[in-house]
Amino acid sequence: MNHDLAEKTAGLASRINNLAVNHVGKTCRQLLELQDRLAKLTLVAIVKELNAEHDAYKEALSGLNEAVDFIGNADKKIKAINKTIKLTAQAVDLVEKALKNAIV
Repeated sequence: MNHDLAEKTAGLASRINNLAVNHVGKTCRQLLELQDRLAKLTLVAIVKELNAEHDAYKEALSGLNEAVDFIGNADKKIKAINKTIKLTAQAVDLVEKALKNAIV
C-alpha cells in the first residue's frame, strides 16, 4: 500500500495550521476549514488501499506538491495568502476525488 497521499495530505494540513495561527478573521477561518478537511482526508487516506498508478491519485499528489511547494515552511511572512488558500482548496478537492475513486 502506498502512503504518499496520506503523508502529503498530513504535511499540507500542518503547514495550513501553522499559517492559520498567524492570521485573523476570514483568512484564519478559511485556513482552519481547509486544515480540518485535510486532517479528515488524511485519516481516510490512511485506511483506504490506494493505487499510486491511478490518474486521480497522481493528480492529487501533484496538487498537494504544488501547494506544499508554494507554501514552503509556512511561516507567518507568506505574502500571497489568497493564492495559498486557492492552491490548498484545489489540492483538497483533488484528494477527495482520489479517495472517492480509490482503486486497488
